[in-house]
Amino acid sequence: MNRTASKTFVLLFTAVFFVLVLFGCPLVGPTQVSWARVFQAWPPLPGNQDAQIFFSIRLPRNLLAALAGAAMACAGIVFQAVLRNPLACPFTLGVAGGSSFGAVVAILLGFTTLVHGFSLVTLFSFLGALFSLFLVYSLASMLRSFSALTLLLAGVAINYFFNALVLLAYYIADFTQAYAMIHWMIGSLDVVELGTVVKLALGVGAGFLALWALARELNLLSAGEELAKVKGVPTSRVIVGSIVVASLMTSAVVALTGPIAFVGLIIPHIYRLWIGNDHRFLLPCSALGGGAFLMLCDTVARSFFGSTEVPVGVLTALLGVPVLLWLLFHRRNYLAA
Repeated sequence: MNRTASKTFVLLFTAVFFVLVLFGCPLVGPTQVSWARVFQAWPPLPGNQDAQIFFSIRLPRNLLAALAGAAMACAGIVFQAVLRNPLACPFTLGVAGGSSFGAVVAILLGFTTLVHGFSLVTLFSFLGALFSLFLVYSLASMLRSFSALTLLLAGVAINYFFNALVLLAYYIADFTQAYAMIHWMIGSLDVVELGTVVKLALGVGAGFLALWALARELNLLSAGEELAKVKGVPTSRVIVGSIVVASLMTSAVVALTGPIAFVGLIIPHIYRLWIGNDHRFLLPCSALGGGAFLMLCDTVARSFFGSTEVPVGVLTALLGVPVLLWLLFHRRNYLAA
């Protein structure tokens, strides 16, 4: 089997696995749901509790997990490629710090109303993420350099700045506000309306197509900026454009879920080891794999700890650390590449 056929097989396998997880996970939970009763009639009858649980609660939440995992995995690929750093993730340029700051400000001010179906905490979180991107871009403009190193250092500085502000907000918050802040910053997937998921899907889908269109340029950038320039790639424009698109995808997701750790870090590495560094296949494989991974994690988090629901960010962190350690000890040459 040649390499292209092998990559195609991995993509098809991941797509089938994604579909099975998408429709299988909503059947699992503290309350048993029967597949036969869910699809007993269409549209579902008003008294069909299984169908109500499946379509109104679990399926929208599962779709949110799929979109969040896909967006973060794609963003992780882009950041690792353009920054040429195997530890780069969707939050490298301060998106997590900015979104967390926006969310805790809304919680601190007691904003609980809805605007077009979104809570003000979600909207403030998204605005905070956009503000962090604006600061990173402004710093790079002041330095007149949009190189990977400049953006990386600017992002780290902005992230530390917002983290300090988040700690200050947590310090002056009361007990209820502090609990809400911690719950949001851990990262979790709550029940959402299907309309909200559809809006998010449109944004994430558009972002994925934009990044996939840059697959050739990302292949060259991952090998080095100098090689990309020799091949005619407008490196500064591609770096800034791909980072902005990936960060917007991440910001939209994080505004709803909070910063969920490690998805955008470990999924790209797993698929790179499996199919190599061809972004034409790496992006769709990681999007589907990241979505399936987060759906499975969320199903475990809400189903297998009794009456207590564990925030999914805790579970992804617990799973992510061993994977990173395995890469460190058994794939040292890969991480150094």
